[in-house]
Order: sequence, then C-alpha cells, then structure tokens
Amino acid sequence: MNQTKKTVKVFLPWMPDNITHRNEMKDILVDAGLEVIPGDDCPQDEQALMLGVKEAVTGADCSIHILTSYYGKTLGFDNTLSIAKFQFNEAKKCVAEKPGFKIFTWYPANIVGEQKEPLQEAFINEIRHGITANIVFTSIASPIQLVDDIRSMMESEEKTHFDVNNTEIFVMFNELDQGEAESIVDMLRDIISVEKLNIIQDWALPFVQQVWKKVGGAATNTPILLIGDENPDVNKGKIFKAPKVVSLIVSGELIPLEIKMQYDKIVETIEK
Repeated sequence: MNQTKKTVKVFLPWMPDNITHRNEMKDILVDAGLEVIPGDDCPQDEQALMLGVKEAVTGADCSIHILTSYYGKTLGFDNTLSIAKFQFNEAKKCVAEKPGFKIFTWYPANIVGEQKEPLQEAFINEIRHGITANIVFTSIASPIQLVDDIRSMMESEEKTHFDVNNTEIFVMFNELDQGEAESIVDMLRDIISVEKLNIIQDWALPFVQQVWKKVGGAATNTPILLIGDENPDVNKGKIFKAPKVVSLIVSGELIPLEIKMQYDKIVETIEK
C-alpha cells in the first residue's frame, strides 16, 4: 500500500515569559520531523504579535499550548487577556473553521499541584470545561512522549479506505485468523452489535500500538482491547501496557465471553 506524507505544521505559541520552555519544546518537535511556526522571536510590538499569531495559526495543522502556573503578560487593550490566552482563542477559531485542525493543551504533571495565579487558574478551568472534538487536554509527564503522540495523530497519509458500518465493537484480526475470527463474531452477534475488519498485519501488537497512537495515545478516550489465544505459548508475551488499553491472553473458547465482559465494564463506567 503506497503512502504519502506531508510535513505537519505545528503552531507553537510565543511564550515571552518563558522563552527557554518554548525553545525546548520547539527542539523536540523539530527533532520529530515536525515544522514549527512561527519560527522567529516574539515581536515587541503588540499589533505585529497579533497579526503574526493569526497568520501562523491559519497556516498550521495543529497547535500545542503549554500551560504554566502564572498568567503572564497581558495585551494593552485588555489587561485581563494574556498573550497565551489570546493565542489559544485564535487556535479555537481554527478548530471551528478548519476541518482536521487540532489543539493539544499540555498541562505538565509537575505543575498540576502548584499554586496558580487566580487568572491562570480560571484560564485552565475554562479550557478543561470547554473541551470539544479536536481539542486534547493532557498532563502526560514526558514532552517527548507528548510529541510522539501528536506526530502519530497528525501525520497525514493516503491509505486504503475500509468500508465499514457503525457498530458498538469492531473485531480486527489478521487474515490468517479468518476462521477463528468468524467463530468469535458469530457468537458475539447474538448479544451485541459487532463488525469484523480484516487487516494484513504480521503481528497484532504493533498494529494495536499504532491504533492507540492514532486515537490520542496517552490522552485517548477510546478503549482498546488486545486479546489473544493462549495457544501457542508465544502469544503469552504479547502484552501492551498503556492508558485505556487492556491486554489479555486467555483460552480460545473464552475470547467471546471476555470481549463481552470488557464491553460491559466500559458501558458501566460510562453510565456512572
């Protein structure tokens, strides 16, 4: 399958109060093969700053906003509007107007418990309560892992289109396991809506890892079940530990029951 990739353009807001922090994130993004805009230093002139932000965010595919414990410099025409919040607001406009644009808001784990300035506390709460589609809020500890997740989500590839129907569960399987998959799906269909999706893949584990990254990585809200037959023994070592991922190796005849049990747990959690 042929794939074409384009370089993902990331709007990384100016941080005049913490240039070092921005530069560190910029270096990680560039090392990951992403293009960072704007590439120049933050303008001193307020009008130039605002125009630069609008131009940069319009040309980007996504944005990364680093939250700190302080509110930072405000704009001259509104002393309650920080430069950081202005840039976030401009990115939100893109989410509404530009299909596929995503906002990644990083609230570093090491500052979550710190005392915040009142305006910054209000800003953070506003972001958390205003999360919509294409806005990701994460407190992942590692900026490198954050960038890896972002790259995986944002890489634009031309891929084969799979014609599938809406359903409650997708059963994805290797084409070599067609017979076993059919049996599992037949048993599940009596109790739940299920669709099967045949993939050409040497191993289930790397496939699940890629799916996990594509749906948000550590920030995902999508549950994933990696389940395998305990026969052959080599399957017992194929475990993927990550947020929202359950890895199980069970007896083959118990796989349909285990899928149903895991599904019921998810439904129960959602309904609470």
